[in-house]
Amino acid sequence: MNLNIKEKVAIVTGASKGMGLSTVESLAQNGVKVMMVSRNRKNLVSASDNFNNKGYEVDYTVGDVSDQNLPKKVVSKTLKKWGSVDILINNAGGPPFGRLEETDEQVWQETIETNLMSVIRFTKSVIPHMKKCNWGRIISITSTLAIEPSPSMILSSTARAAVGAFTKALSIEVASKNISINVICPGGVLTERLKNLLKTRSERENVNFKELIIESEKSIPAGRFAQPSEIGNIISFLCSEKAAYINGVSLAVDGSLIKSF
Repeated sequence: MNLNIKEKVAIVTGASKGMGLSTVESLAQNGVKVMMVSRNRKNLVSASDNFNNKGYEVDYTVGDVSDQNLPKKVVSKTLKKWGSVDILINNAGGPPFGRLEETDEQVWQETIETNLMSVIRFTKSVIPHMKKCNWGRIISITSTLAIEPSPSMILSSTARAAVGAFTKALSIEVASKNISINVICPGGVLTERLKNLLKTRSERENVNFKELIIESEKSIPAGRFAQPSEIGNIISFLCSEKAAYINGVSLAVDGSLIKSF
């Protein structure tokens, strides 16, 4: 399928591993030039070298998305290198387990900065360029927790839901400029993040880690966790002309895990 995004320019945050890395690969395979953003310089260098050796056009910027100065820095570097910013993929690692009475003010502040304000700042930095070109795609990766919250993941549930509300509000404003802005809400995706969360849960609940993985997969109607590449491919489709009329949506990608519709 020709997605008609060849030669477009994308910024992908949280790009050095997991869903972010798979998204970079999927976009690059479709001819998109990608600026990777992550805190992990070693992973960025390795991934960038690997992609460029395959003939893809990829560069990187090292930085923490909670840094309020990072978006302008990344956008400036991307414009200087490729002259455009057509696509933004907002992605950041989620906050830790914890119920309300277990979470202090500092953790809440860190969560809001990393998982909400980073989305707002990066989006605000690219919107003027997209309006000027009368074309743009913004996709934020959150979680099914934004749709079906969990008390033990109250930090993530709160911040992720806020991203959905922000996205819906902005989509109404920019739709006439041929800019779509959507949210992907993954369920269980087989990443290091998921494994670490399950390890934490196994310790908290004193259950066997391997048994917990099996139990978790059985709870998913599809009977398995998603692969990161499946998320990346869906994001590439949403960036395409073929998905231009999808706007302001929070899309659950979860093997039918959540019960709402």
